[in-house]
Amino acid sequence: MKIKFLIFFLLLAFCSNSEITSKNIEIQDFQIQQLTDLETNKNSELDSNFLIINYWASWCLECIEEHDLLISLNEIKSFEGKVVLISFQDNTSNSKEFLNKYGYGNLIYLTDLKSKFAINSGVFGVPETHIIQNGIIIRKYLGPLSFGDVEEIIFLYS
Repeated sequence: MKIKFLIFFLLLAFCSNSEITSKNIEIQDFQIQQLTDLETNKNSELDSNFLIINYWASWCLECIEEHDLLISLNEIKSFEGKVVLISFQDNTSNSKEFLNKYGYGNLIYLTDLKSKFAINSGVFGVPETHIIQNGIIIRKYLGPLSFGDVEEIIFLYS
């Protein structure tokens, strides 16, 4: 009986769609500056006071589902310029083809060439979205963002 309870508890703990991170993962501004803009190949000029970072890939079907939601989120005044999409373990031409097909919006598109930033941020896979406040990842959404997740982000952080 105890083993069944333990298995149930572990399944419940690992299957949640969103979570508050249990350990503080700090994001330094210099780490963000090392990311490269997908279009211009220039380094990014962001700070970690508040960002919504979404990790995506062109081969990810779930990334298509959430793409319009992320574009819409960035259209809200308080999130304008704060929604960042980082191409994860994908090549530039495939990423650009994805964006040409599904739309750019007014988002910031970066690439993590050696996946160092993603690995240091504790990314499990794509899609995954992190809320960063004052240089610390305060919330992670594993899997595609739903409309309810976006409503929660708007309510909590605007």
